[in-house]
Amino acid sequence: MLFENPTKNIESLIAKSADLTNKPFVHSVVKINGEYEIEEEDIDLTVNILCRDREGKRLEIHDLELELFKSNKEFTLVISKLNFPNEPILWCGVKTLWMNSNNGKKCNSPKYSARLEKLANRIKNFIN
Repeated sequence: MLFENPTKNIESLIAKSADLTNKPFVHSVVKINGEYEIEEEDIDLTVNILCRDREGKRLEIHDLELELFKSNKEFTLVISKLNFPNEPILWCGVKTLWMNSNNGKKCNSPKYSARLEKLANRIKNFIN
């Protein structure tokens, strides 16, 4: 396993996952609200994933909001572009689908969908 003892710091796990799926950028994670206890499979957490280039300059265009929670015994992730509220939202639970952020209806995936889907799958795999 790539990450040592991920249950101790899920924020680091998320940041490292973002680093791997959005190279060459570096990411930090800021908890917005919620709690988690992975060992007991109890999670309801919202974080912002903030992006920087290698020199430390903020790249707000790549910032994300991630909601991670358990629904019907399944881990579910919802990822959206933090500074672009009209962009589609990724719902990754039992199924993966893209939703229109204005009406919640299923929509076509955006051009950057593969990157966010990889991020969601990487995070889910390390948590499970």
